[in-house]
Parts: sequence; structure tokens; C-alpha cells
Amino acid sequence: MSRVRGNKYSLIGEAIYEKDWENIALTVGVRHNQQWMENTYLGSASATVNMTTAETYAFAEVQQRVKQFSYAVGIGAMHTYIEQAGQKQSNWIARPQLTLSYDFGKGVFWKYKGYVSGYQPSLSAMSDVAQQIDKYQIRQGNPNLKPVMFVANEMQLSWQSKYVNLNIWANYSYDHKPIMDETYEQLIDGQAYAIRTYANHRGFHRLQVAPSVQVRLLQNKLIFTVAPFANYYVSIGNSYTHKHFNPGVRASIMGMYKGWQFFGEVTTCSNNLWGETLEYGEFYHHIGLGYNADLRGPQRAGSHGVSGWGFRAMLMNPFSVKGYSIETKDLSALAPSGRVAVMSDYRQVLLLNFHVNLDFGIQHRESGKRINNEDKETGILSGTK
Repeated sequence: MSRVRGNKYSLIGEAIYEKDWENIALTVGVRHNQQWMENTYLGSASATVNMTTAETYAFAEVQQRVKQFSYAVGIGAMHTYIEQAGQKQSNWIARPQLTLSYDFGKGVFWKYKGYVSGYQPSLSAMSDVAQQIDKYQIRQGNPNLKPVMFVANEMQLSWQSKYVNLNIWANYSYDHKPIMDETYEQLIDGQAYAIRTYANHRGFHRLQVAPSVQVRLLQNKLIFTVAPFANYYVSIGNSYTHKHFNPGVRASIMGMYKGWQFFGEVTTCSNNLWGETLEYGEFYHHIGLGYNADLRGPQRAGSHGVSGWGFRAMLMNPFSVKGYSIETKDLSALAPSGRVAVMSDYRQVLLLNFHVNLDFGIQHRESGKRINNEDKETGILSGTK
């Protein structure tokens, strides 16, 4: 049992320059993220962790459209820096990117996107400290973790007609030397402990395929969608290999009539494997009813004031008997474990939403950020399994 007291500061900045010509667009940007952390662990784990990390990313991208064909080519580089307890490491990762798309006409469209990226270890995983989980297990950080290179390929092929949409999406990604969990045995004062820590392992493969069929009837007032999916994961550790295949389906219905909306959706379990941790998703479904009133109309398009209102009522898991549960398994050969979190009251939950649209004054067009400069990580090493 321990308590943690500390401070963490972040400095995040970005700059982007864009230039458009007749059919070519150029984007150049740079982003820097620096973090300073000091955590003091009190209790069973008595230690102070001081760490400085920095990540700088610079890129340039060219986009062009030539008739039905368009492309985007980007080049970039990421530099990472980590300093802890006098140990320093500096790494470079190249980050090229390629996007291709082609409109074949008659509703047929194809798109491909491939890129190389990277990410740093989390502050908590790198913390040079150990937390005792129970009398047999210890959670320990690893200050020797290295940044990870990530390669992704994504493709989409679609066909759209008056009544039917067909779409198939596929993604293959590979993490080179990913940071995943590792468990080994160690004797401490004559007592054998299972040490749960993190390490750069050999690789992680992820293959996802998701076709979908959408049928639109009654002038798009009644829409049915069925989208099966299949996820295949291969986690290749330094001393283990785990595979997991997860098929499933999502199905939904949407009906609209004079501002009224009826909707429902069913989603089967979507599981996730990472390292030696397998998380099982949950069967989820909901039904709902809503109404939207547009008060402006053609004759009042330029007016100000209340332009519309509406409400939505949604019943989550209306046919659930056991409630909501999340199951997690640790597949370690040395210390396998499992846990189930059950929320028996999380069924037949009614959500109500009411909204009013107010239209006053002068409206301005706002440009969105290209990069999300947000930092939520505390850097605290967990004392749980």
C-alpha cells in the first residue's frame, strides 16, 4: 500500500503553415511536447522519480487532385528525448505518409492510406519504482524502455447506388518492438515474487476487416445497416506468443418521419489483445426516439433567435438481464489471472436529452486544430495487476 505525491508540468506548442495553388496544397508544420515530472511514493514503495521527456515532430505534406485521382505525400521526422536518474536517451523515427484515392464513377470509390509513426513509453511505465500488489506480486517500472515504431496500412472500397451502399474497410498495422507487459520470477529475501513489468518485445500484428451493407428505403426515411467485423491479433513477446481472433457484427435501424426519429443498434463483443492482456468487450444494444423541430424554414432563413429545438430519449441495454460486465484475462504462464467487473444496475438505463439552437449576432468560421495538444497522463505507476 502506498501514496503518491507529485507535480507534473507540460509545455506543448505547434505551428502550421498552409499554401494553396490552383490544384496543389502544401502544408508544413512542427510540434513540440516537453514534460517535467516528479513523483514521490510513500508507504510500501518509498522512492522519488524525476523524469524529463521531450518529443519534437516536423512534417511537410503535398496534396493534389488530377481529375478522378488524388494523392497526398508527406515526409516527417520525430525526435524523442528521455532523461531519468542521470540516464539519457535520444532517438529519431522517420514518419513518411502516403494517401491515394480514385473515383471510378458510377458510385465506385477507392482509397488507400499508409504511414509510419512512433510513440514514446508512458511516464508511468518508465518510472524507476516498484509497487507491491500483494504478498506474491510486485509491479515494477522499466527506465530502459525505448520508443516504438508503428506502421499502418488502411484501404477502403465502396459502391453507392440509389438504395444500397456497399463498403469494405481493412487495416493492417505492425508495432516494431512494442512496449508490452512482461512477468518473471525473482527471489527477494528468500521469497519468490512474480514481477510484473514492461519491456520492448519483438512485435505486435493487428489485422482488421469490416464490410458493411446499408439499405435505404422510402426516400432515405428508413435505413438499415449491417456491418460484420473481424479482428485478428498476434502478440509476439520475448518469451511468449499469443493470438486472438474476434468476429462480430454491428446492426442498426433508423427511421425518420416529419422531424421524428426512431433508432436502434446492436453490437456484439469487440475484444482487444495487447501483450499478455486480453480484454473482452460487451454485448451492447440500445433503442431510442427523438424529435427535431426546425423553426426557421425557407422564409426565415436570415432571422435570429431560436432556430430550432429537439429532444432525444434513449434506452440502453433494454433487454439485458445481467447488466454490464467487463472481463480481463492475464495470459502469463507464470502468474495467470482474471477479473470481472460487473455493473448489475447498468441495464434499462434511460438517457434524456433536450436541446435548443440559439442564433444571435455575427457568425465566424473557426479553423480546427490539426494536432491534439492535450496531456492527461499522471505518470504514476499502478499498484494493481
